[in-house]
Amino acid sequence: MVKIVLDAGHGGKDPGALANGLKEKDITLALVLKAGAYLTENYQCDVIYTRKEDMYLSPSERARRANEAKADVFCSFHINSAENPSARGFETFRYPKTAGKTAMLQMLVHEKVMNEMKKHHVLNRGMKEENFAVVRETEMPAVLTETLFISNKEDARLLKSESFLDQVACAHAVGIAQAAGAKERTVPAETKTLYRLLTGTFSEREEAEEKAGLLRRAYGWIVHVKEEK
Repeated sequence: MVKIVLDAGHGGKDPGALANGLKEKDITLALVLKAGAYLTENYQCDVIYTRKEDMYLSPSERARRANEAKADVFCSFHINSAENPSARGFETFRYPKTAGKTAMLQMLVHEKVMNEMKKHHVLNRGMKEENFAVVRETEMPAVLTETLFISNKEDARLLKSESFLDQVACAHAVGIAQAAGAKERTVPAETKTLYRLLTGTFSEREEAEEKAGLLRRAYGWIVHVKEEK
C-alpha cells in the first residue's frame, strides 16, 4: 500500500511564525490532520505523521522518520511570514535540480491547492526550489508548501477560517494522492431493504384475485396471489 508522510512544520518550543493572533505550528498541525483524514477516508493509502501533537522535532528528525517509514511521498506544511505586511500568496518548494516524480508531486499539489486559492483571489507565488533540510534529506519525492502569509491581515483572516483550512487540506491531499498513485476507495453499493405488504388472507382464490385486481388498478401495485397450505 502507498505510504504518505505528512509533516506539520514547527511545534513545541518552536512556534514558527507569529502574527495576527495566530501561531504557525497550530495551523500546520490542523492542515496535516485534515489532509490525513481526507486521504484515509478517500484513498487506499497508509498515512504517517511526523507529529500529531504540539511537539518539537528537528528538520533532520522529520526526514529520518519519513526515510525509516520507507514512504512513497513526503509533504511538509508551512505558513509564510514577511516583514512586509503586504506580502501574501501561496508557493511550493522542492529540492534544487530534482525532477521526475518530485517535480510531478510539486506540480500536482501546487495545481490542486491553487484551484482553491483562486476562489479567494490568492496570489500564485509559483513553484520554486530551495535547499530546505526536509526536502534535501528525504529519500523520496518531497515537497514543502507555504500556505499564505500569517503576517498579512487578509491572509490571516483566511487562515482563521475552518472551511478555508478544510478546502486547502483536501486540495493538498488530492494532489499528494495522485502523485503517489494511491487508488481511490470504492464505495460499496447500498444494500436495498425490501418490505413485503400483506393485504389479508382469503379462503377463495376468486376473492383474492378480485382484491389484487383492485389494488393493481387503484395504485398500480404489482400484486401476486400466492397459494398457501
